[in-house]
Amino acid sequence: MEVKIPKEIRDYQESVFFGLSFRQFFCSVMAVGTAVGLYFWLNPLLGTEMTGWMCIFGAAPFAACGFSATTG
Repeated sequence: MEVKIPKEIRDYQESVFFGLSFRQFFCSVMAVGTAVGLYFWLNPLLGTEMTGWMCIFGAAPFAACGFSATTG
């Protein structure tokens, strides 16, 4: 008896929240939380434009960790 397994089984990705894996979702939440926290902390000190840039730079490492390519 032979059981045929489709080749697409290797392309399976687990989807937990909104089509994202748990790691992607967690890092997205961390990036948004960091950006919001930095905004409320730095906006009175630096102004809107500089605070926006600081939010981007603060959230970027979390986004990069969540959506970097993985092997295996």
